[in-house]
Amino acid sequence: MDLKLTGKTALVLASSSGLGRGVAMELAREGVRVVLFSTHEDKLRAAQKRIADETGHEPAYVVGSADKTEDLKCAVEHALSRFGALDVLVTNAPGPKGGAFQSLTETDWDSAYRLSLKAHVDAIRLALPHMQKKGGGRILCITSSSIKQAIDNLMLSNAFRLAVVGMVKTLSRELASQGILVNVIGSGPMDTPRIEALDAQNAARAGASLEDWQRQQAAKVPLGRYGQPEEFGRLAAFLCSGANTYITGQSIVIDGGMTTAY
Repeated sequence: MDLKLTGKTALVLASSSGLGRGVAMELAREGVRVVLFSTHEDKLRAAQKRIADETGHEPAYVVGSADKTEDLKCAVEHALSRFGALDVLVTNAPGPKGGAFQSLTETDWDSAYRLSLKAHVDAIRLALPHMQKKGGGRILCITSSSIKQAIDNLMLSNAFRLAVVGMVKTLSRELASQGILVNVIGSGPMDTPRIEALDAQNAARAGASLEDWQRQQAAKVPLGRYGQPEEFGRLAAFLCSGANTYITGQSIVIDGGMTTAY
């Protein structure tokens, strides 16, 4: 299938590792001119080299934090000045702190709001005028399987991921006539640094080793394993592509069949 992505430009947030890098990798594999964005330049350089080595397309990158509007503005402006367009925006940010309601402070809630909701809103607000001027585009927000089924001990994620879904569902209807498609992907258990950190916390709480805990969690997945970032990236690439002409306003979970909610 021709995804009609060759020569397009994409800005992928939080893309120095994990799911963001997986999405950037698959977009680059399809010939997209990718701009990476993350807070750590050393990790960005490593991601840039890995993507270039594996795809033959070297991405650009911008150092910044998703919770700083000015940094996001710089990333959008860099994509435009470097490549002359912005066809695809993938919003993503580090996951919020884990914990039950009574363990979370006002600071925790404020931080989660900025990273798990406001970062998506700000990035879209900055990129949207350029897509509208061009007459089309694709926006994809990365969230969690918690948009379909609440996850124990992830109060902040459960709360703010759903807010992103509400924003995307409404925005998709507002932008449909302009040729801009907007969707959400919710990630289940994936082989990423975020999941490993949460697994380490839960394993310590349960008095188990990380290896034993992850083995138990993988056994709960119908496919019997954690997903890989490139599997997530392939779905993202399709939703961001010209081959996707009729999917918008949707929230799709990729979790190996683990989520039981409809």
